[in-house]
Amino acid sequence: MAEDTGGEKTLPASQYKIQKAREEGNIAKSQDLTAAFSLTIALAGIWYLGPISMKAMLEATHYYFSNISSLDITPSSFTSFTIGTLWMTTKAVWPLILLLLVSGLTMNLIQVGFLFAPKSIAPKLNRLNPLSGFKKFFSTRSAVELVKAILKLVLVSAVVYWALRDRWAEVVGAAYLTPVGAGYAVTKLVLAVWFRIVVAMLILGILDFGFQRWQYGRDLMMTTQEAKEEARQFEGDPRIKQRIRQIQRQMAMKRMMAEVPKADVIITNPIRFAVALRYDVANMQSPVVVAKGARLLAKRIREIAFENNVPIVEKPELARALFKNIEVGQPVPENLFKAVAEVLAFVYKIDRREEKLRERAAFASAGQTF
Repeated sequence: MAEDTGGEKTLPASQYKIQKAREEGNIAKSQDLTAAFSLTIALAGIWYLGPISMKAMLEATHYYFSNISSLDITPSSFTSFTIGTLWMTTKAVWPLILLLLVSGLTMNLIQVGFLFAPKSIAPKLNRLNPLSGFKKFFSTRSAVELVKAILKLVLVSAVVYWALRDRWAEVVGAAYLTPVGAGYAVTKLVLAVWFRIVVAMLILGILDFGFQRWQYGRDLMMTTQEAKEEARQFEGDPRIKQRIRQIQRQMAMKRMMAEVPKADVIITNPIRFAVALRYDVANMQSPVVVAKGARLLAKRIREIAFENNVPIVEKPELARALFKNIEVGQPVPENLFKAVAEVLAFVYKIDRREEKLRERAAFASAGQTF
């Protein structure tokens, strides 16, 4: 994340800053929600898979106790004996272990999506600074985490007490049952307590996830200076961009002014607006606006037109309509055809420029009319 520049963080984090934080492993994730989800899956696993696992454990126990007198553990047989023991134990518990592994991965994917952040495990020398590590113990975040831990301990203790307060007789009575009966009684008590803890932890986890998301957004907020520096990093210095835009406008202006001498007519307001039209029958379906301007720019268009003998016609309403509705390079729309045709018909009678005479001659020989 960007370092604090001393200003107040009032702007939401940009997409780049959020992505950079993810790449560094800085994400909004609730460990409480992950733990609660794992406890829920474990409870469901024990409920449905517990009998299968218990049966496998009893079979393994019965096997070893039944054959304890014949077991001959020697250095040469110890390896095979150990592997056999581990294999029988694994067969009993692997469904639950696999279920818990999948549940943990699933909840992490739900919270943060797929994330590979090698930067988060890269060694950082600043982590070895004891002073910065000591400051974390007295930070606001540490205080909040301490309060949360105390509240969780109190809540879980209250849930356990609430679950067992009416079952003390069952707890004491389990000591007088057969091993199998005691096992079932204890399992029943454990599941009753577990279920209530799971409900409480899920509620805490959801609340904690909301808090983590809120805190994450607060931590990534940006100052105005940070936003400006980031914009400058990706978009360049605003002063350079302004200069580039200025040069681009100047170049576009030069190209537009270079088209004025080639225009057929300049329609004016007569002072406020000036619009230059060109119509080449061989290449254009209708007249095109090749230049336009207001005030000083309109004055410059008229000056260039006067220097190059381009006819200037005063048509205030037509000039205003062309200026406001048509951009440079666009053709004249149908609703203005008649008015523009009348102007061009008049211009063709008075324009004596040689290049325009040749164009009109070609236009006339083609037998076309505007």
